[in-house]
Amino acid sequence: MGTPMALPVLLAPGQSQPVTPLMAFLAGEHAEVMARVWPAPHEEFFMLPAARRHAAAILAARGGYTAERLQWLATRARDGDLASAIFGAHAPGGVMKALARMGEVLWPAPAYRTFQDLFLEEAAQRLIRHIAVLRADMLAVMAVLPPLLRQAPILTRLGTDQSAAADLAAAFAMALRVRGEEAAGDIAQRFGRAKGWRPLFEKAQLVIQPLALGPLLPPPELPQDFQPVRRLEMLSNVALEFRNCLRDYVADIAAGRMAVWVWRGQGGPAAVALRRDAAGWRLAEARGRDNAPLADEALMEIVAAVRAAGARTGESWAILQRRLEDRIHQAPEDNIPLPAPGWRDQLALGCLWD
Repeated sequence: MGTPMALPVLLAPGQSQPVTPLMAFLAGEHAEVMARVWPAPHEEFFMLPAARRHAAAILAARGGYTAERLQWLATRARDGDLASAIFGAHAPGGVMKALARMGEVLWPAPAYRTFQDLFLEEAAQRLIRHIAVLRADMLAVMAVLPPLLRQAPILTRLGTDQSAAADLAAAFAMALRVRGEEAAGDIAQRFGRAKGWRPLFEKAQLVIQPLALGPLLPPPELPQDFQPVRRLEMLSNVALEFRNCLRDYVADIAAGRMAVWVWRGQGGPAAVALRRDAAGWRLAEARGRDNAPLADEALMEIVAAVRAAGARTGESWAILQRRLEDRIHQAPEDNIPLPAPGWRDQLALGCLWD
């Protein structure tokens, strides 16, 4: 073993060790920490099997180990003991074999966390065990998909396109709204049988179509903090109080396509609107007076009440439908990756009176 050390792996600033170019290349963001455990010229680190180098990076990122202990685990511990150090006493089988298929270069810490989360999930674990070469971007796509969609054919069609995977996951969730939870297995099998990118998204577009046309679903019943607006006079008064254009939506409200409440809970008041589409009722807007955005706490309370009443939050059926149509006709190489939306963006509010 290298120079014995009993200091924590994450030493204080100024305690760093020299890092050779090869260590910088192989260890990436972990290079400085690995150099503290295996000082330059790092021969013993380079001689470790790739699986044990990955294991060392996972444990070092977690913290709580002395450099000496980390050295011992990576070089001398049995495979089962090293797997238990990563996953706990009841570690799943095949951990070290999976780490061995991650390549020679260490992964970023978030990618290791994704691997650990997935390897504890049965469907993902089965899939990971049968993938010849594991890549961080591949597991990132797998993590976006719900468990039933973590199938080899689906991953093959999606490649490394996380935004496409997110659209497929959204279509799956929307389909369960339209067709019921009992259809989950059948829908997952349909996706798995798709023979290419275009057939996959054609199936996704098909399963979100309503089975019955034109049913009118009554709006959900919201708690007492939500005062329903059911008469034209009250709608006019609410529009004046909040100084917004609610009166422009009289036709939609009268036709049962939209419902409005005034929420007077803590952090309010707020004008709240739900719209009905092919997947049922969804929260479409929640604003204060003069269309002012609500504080996070108030908005989350409204969201929780809407979800508890059986309505959904997120984008509309029509927006998802159009995006799936774009996926059908757009080659994967033409897709431009977009940043992951924040939780407010995921609510897809602001489509009524902005």
